[in-house]
Amino acid sequence: MKKQLSLVLIFVVLFMGFSGCIFKGNENITTPSSGQVAPMENVSELVVLKNIPSGYSFIDIMPPSETLNGEFSNVENVVEAAIGSYQANESARVQYHVTAVKFSDAVSAESFLTNYKTTFKVLSNNETFQQVEFNGHEATQVLSYSVDGGKNVPRYKYFWNNENFVFIIEGNSEDPAVGLDFAKAIGY
Repeated sequence: MKKQLSLVLIFVVLFMGFSGCIFKGNENITTPSSGQVAPMENVSELVVLKNIPSGYSFIDIMPPSETLNGEFSNVENVVEAAIGSYQANESARVQYHVTAVKFSDAVSAESFLTNYKTTFKVLSNNETFQQVEFNGHEATQVLSYSVDGGKNVPRYKYFWNNENFVFIIEGNSEDPAVGLDFAKAIGY
């Protein structure tokens, strides 16, 4: 009787293991609905894009130590952060910055984005925030205006989180497609 019970328990444990209930599988699996999960690598590697949008070149990266001591010094639960800078080939005036921030957990990343969203002035036409979809997930597109050459010109930012990573794309082009191309190039 003990032998039969032991065999049954062994089969139950094996069955649960094969079904994924006990053994942990690959956490970086990509599914069409959820997009790709950001790898657990150095965030500096995430801001150096492999597929830079056409017409732009990589300039430099702000090291994580400088980023943490500067822009993200007062943000809770930040593990690591880096900013990559890109410049338009035809004009040094047009630049984009790709920011990646690794938080200690996904709740902290989501909390940061909620607070970050409150820093933007809401436009009277209610077109400040738009949801856009790419790479299998949604992101927030922010429309704001700045004065350039005496005229109000639109500026676009994109931000989202993937698990405990936050990504922010910002630049000074009037074309929203450019920022979206940078966001897509991150791949997460």
